[in-house]
Amino acid sequence: MKNSSTTAKGRNHKQVLPAQPKDIAMLEEFQGQFLIDALSAFLEENAPKPFHIDEIINGIYGKLDAADFKQVKVKAQNELSRGHRTGRFYRVPNKLGFYTW
Repeated sequence: MKNSSTTAKGRNHKQVLPAQPKDIAMLEEFQGQFLIDALSAFLEENAPKPFHIDEIINGIYGKLDAADFKQVKVKAQNELSRGHRTGRFYRVPNKLGFYTW
């Protein structure tokens, strides 16, 4: 005879899916681009000035509420890091979070 608590364990469990992040629109001049391309375009257009990641996000997306900004910042950090590693643009030495073309 099976223990009733072990047979009930697999029942009535609904699969919990993580919330899908909503797409946050870029400013018109960057719409339709991949984020890495928009980051490159922004930095190239404003070369040689160095920008903090927050300034870059505001330059590509415009004004965002706190939740949207947080969502975009994670993606932008990953893409900025990747772009730096591949030589697409540069980190500013000794200045955390600053990038330049």
